[in-house]
Amino acid sequence: MPSSVSTTRNIPESDDANEANRPSRRLDFFLDIFAMNSFSWLIAIPIELVLAGMSWQEHLKVRLMALVCNTLIARPFGLYRSWVAHRFGGRGRLNAYLVDTFVFLSFQLPLYSGSIYLSGAGLREILTASATFILIAGILGRPYGIYLDWLRRMWVKKRPFAEPHTLA
Repeated sequence: MPSSVSTTRNIPESDDANEANRPSRRLDFFLDIFAMNSFSWLIAIPIELVLAGMSWQEHLKVRLMALVCNTLIARPFGLYRSWVAHRFGGRGRLNAYLVDTFVFLSFQLPLYSGSIYLSGAGLREILTASATFILIAGILGRPYGIYLDWLRRMWVKKRPFAEPHTLA
């Protein structure tokens, strides 16, 4: 006797759909890398050349090292920011500022403190540098978020059916 209960099968997405998403993910990866490195470079120029008085040669050495580090952390940072924004992002400028500052601090501060520690700095130096970093994060977290959101919006306009995870 035939059953009156119908069964449905979960059909995986076609290979065509998966292929269509692969270039987007790859390009999102490169977009995050571009955003992190270009923002870092723009911020570093006045800090390193003007305030710190570094030579162009020293600046370029530091930026090349930063290029490697930023490239490694850019996509994880972008994914983390999107996740936090999705969970805690709301409306309003204050919320966007708080979310971006929290993301910047919670992701970058441990990396920064760890790199200072590994370079042989003492506890007092680590605490002083970390306190300074906290102040800078309060100033740079939101501008980087705005820059990243802007780049993502520009990129999404070129892709159909994509939703950016931004803080407006």
